[in-house]
Amino acid sequence: MRLDDFPGHPIEGDLFPMRDRVEWIYEDRAAPDAPEVRLYLNRREGAYFLSGTKRAEAEIRVRGVFLEILQDGRPVARPLKLSGKTGDSWTFNRMRTTVFGYDTLEILGERRRALVTAVEKGRARDLYWWVDGIGWARLRHEQTGRVVRDAWLVKFRPGSAN
Repeated sequence: MRLDDFPGHPIEGDLFPMRDRVEWIYEDRAAPDAPEVRLYLNRREGAYFLSGTKRAEAEIRVRGVFLEILQDGRPVARPLKLSGKTGDSWTFNRMRTTVFGYDTLEILGERRRALVTAVEKGRARDLYWWVDGIGWARLRHEQTGRVVRDAWLVKFRPGSAN
């Protein structure tokens, strides 16, 4: 990963689409024979819910400057800070999140700038590449320094602003 900015660079853009019927489809480059990963964001009763993960459906909300993930109405993670700067870090629910900076990657046939964050808990680390207007462009999970999943976005449906 080569970052193309400097510590203290402001976080820019609409890095997570809070819209109804957003769909992300990924291929796992760490396990090319694995089935594709599909995630869906749907609006219901005034809230946004993420489904398609191996875990139960999660609620997604913005609280202050953070994007929060909730399970059973309880916040469990804050993987993104919507304002701030590269180099920022915070601890929430025994997980340490760090904003590394901006990387450039080939997504959906275009070179795109992506903010890279890492969420660490124990020997596990999740890296997220956030692209303006798309959200998660790449999802990488490492366990004890070994890559377990490296999911790259191959299809994106932007949903609607309802």
